[in-house]
Amino acid sequence: MIKFRLSPYSVLLIAAILSCVSLFSSGWLATRQPWLGLTLQAQETVTGVLVTKIHPNSPADLILSPNDVIYSIASNAGNSLTLQGSDLIEDPDVFPTFAAYHTFLERQSTFADFLREPVVILTLEDGREVRLQPAGSRPVRSLPAKFWFLNTIGMISCLLGVGIFSVRLNLHAAQVYAIAGIGLLVSTMAMAVIASRELAFEPGFMLQLRTLYHVGNNIYALFAIFLLALYPSRLKSLFLPWFVALLMLFFLGNEFFEWADLPGNTTLIQAPIYMAIAIIIGFLQWLNSRPRAIDQAAFKWFLLAFLIPTGLGCFLYFGLLLISGRAVFSVSVGLGCFLFMHVSLALGIMKYRLFDIDRWWFQIWLWFFAGVSVLVVDSLLVFCMNLGSGLALSFSLLFVGWVYFPVRQSVMGRVYPKHRKRFEQYLPILVAGIVGQQKHGDLLWEFVLAEIFNPFSQKLIPENIPAPKILQYGQILQVPGISGVGAIELTFPEKGRRLFSSMDVRLVEELHKISSLTESRLAAHTRGTREERERILRDLHDDIGGRLLSLAQTASSQQTAQLAREALTALREIVYSLDPQVSITLDEALAKWRQNLHDRCDSAGVFFDWQIRLRDNNYLLTPRQLTNLSRILSEALTNAFKHADLDHLRVTWSLENRELRVSICNNGVKSDLEKFIFGKGLKNMQRRISDLGGTLQHFCSPEEHSFELQFSLPLSAET
Repeated sequence: MIKFRLSPYSVLLIAAILSCVSLFSSGWLATRQPWLGLTLQAQETVTGVLVTKIHPNSPADLILSPNDVIYSIASNAGNSLTLQGSDLIEDPDVFPTFAAYHTFLERQSTFADFLREPVVILTLEDGREVRLQPAGSRPVRSLPAKFWFLNTIGMISCLLGVGIFSVRLNLHAAQVYAIAGIGLLVSTMAMAVIASRELAFEPGFMLQLRTLYHVGNNIYALFAIFLLALYPSRLKSLFLPWFVALLMLFFLGNEFFEWADLPGNTTLIQAPIYMAIAIIIGFLQWLNSRPRAIDQAAFKWFLLAFLIPTGLGCFLYFGLLLISGRAVFSVSVGLGCFLFMHVSLALGIMKYRLFDIDRWWFQIWLWFFAGVSVLVVDSLLVFCMNLGSGLALSFSLLFVGWVYFPVRQSVMGRVYPKHRKRFEQYLPILVAGIVGQQKHGDLLWEFVLAEIFNPFSQKLIPENIPAPKILQYGQILQVPGISGVGAIELTFPEKGRRLFSSMDVRLVEELHKISSLTESRLAAHTRGTREERERILRDLHDDIGGRLLSLAQTASSQQTAQLAREALTALREIVYSLDPQVSITLDEALAKWRQNLHDRCDSAGVFFDWQIRLRDNNYLLTPRQLTNLSRILSEALTNAFKHADLDHLRVTWSLENRELRVSICNNGVKSDLEKFIFGKGLKNMQRRISDLGGTLQHFCSPEEHSFELQFSLPLSAET
């Protein structure tokens, strides 16, 4: 079975045709009404309506003047009806009861009957009677600005919603968002006709428009609430959205059958109720997204784009209307706030990719409106300036090339700041990773990728992949490791401000080649260095070590033999410290140090106190740690014998949080502490302990004639 799938351009074209049909229908309905050529304004405190504008070449032109007040309107048969401010109400939903609404419709019917007659008689406030011949229809240019504004709201909402749907046809949130935009298109089209009436419509026509307006509003509200329940993740229960659907059926039934007088014929009370339910759903969605940082970050923007404009519109129009009993702001203000919601969501999509749409979505719109702008400018030049089609097309192309495209590039530069650097700019990161940071293999590769993409998250995965690949519409980029084992997975580059693209894949492929080559060269260099070190160690051990051993065995004096043995011991320690593959446990090292210190103290007649407070000796010492600690202990004991007349030496070992702590304390320090100078011995100990990442401190106590040396260094557990 062949599945038919529309391209994004086809879907956008259908949306554009739908919007144009809606605008044409709205304009046709608004202009097919009798017309006097007046712009009227209600007076709150007095009877009658104020004439604010006389349209040129209209039935009232040269007969009435601005600021005239029309008191009543009558027919040739003598039937007359006084004009009231409520006759010009823009939105019929403002009436608090069905009785008041029906009274309004009856008056509309009477005025409509008068306007269908060949001549109507207007009685002015100053007592004059004016006879006018209503035109059978009104020109398009006479339609008020709010007519065009309301239609623009609906068209933009429809195009934005369908535009998102065009690139994500299978995404439920995009489908719901598109239907909500179409619902707002229907609502604003009907309200544009109602709000543009000069004085009156036929009651049947008014009822049809009002029903269409309410249907569009309910579609918009219902699917906007469903959208909130589906994005960024679907709520476990959709009870509240379906409850809203049932509630809408009740409100529509009450409007049709007139069961009870709810505020605004049941219509005005709906918006605050729906808004309250939307806030509850938003709170539940917030709790639902808390365990997922990405969803929560997206939902923060979604709440701002959804709740703030919608809440503002509900308050400025519906809320103030319920509180004051009259429309403080025009219905255009309330519906305009709903447009802000759609625009804000669209901006969020371009900036934060709320529906996983990357930069190419915005490119579609730019090219689409480029073509539309040519047609619009061409039409304006042909119809408004009476230019020929060829000349008009030339001017259109010049306008698009010199005005539209520079503005387009400026907008793109602001919405999408340049984040892709040239390939050469990433090479210093590789060099810094290899030389400055001393990172190799997959560690180097992770470091480089983190520096380049600044991802939201990054982790190692066991899967082996032959080449970089993009998953989940650009949310995830998987890159093979340098070692050939496993891969590195990155999510949302630049902390979620954009998605991965094919350009990123090509960049990673080139960097991977350089990193692999660099790693192989570095491994070869490391291998050569290790082999050379091993050769030097063998020469030291076999050649110089053998000579020192022979010297110790054949020396003519005991002193020379002792010096040779000490030199041989020092050489063995140096060789041992340079061999990275040799290690010793802390327990073995403590036994060795205790024996050496005890022998030296015993030969000097010094009482030796050895204290170990270690709960766990299961640690390994590297050759460098063993050598440096041995040198520090030996130097500390030498300094004690040199600078103090000691008879007691205490060495204490403890371990806290994998940190080895040592205290060496002796008595017999000279009382003249000001002349007690610490020479190279203490500085050497400081350098050795710093080389191991540790710290060293010393304390003198004049009262007790004691000196204490404390040092500590971190250890690693044996594996």
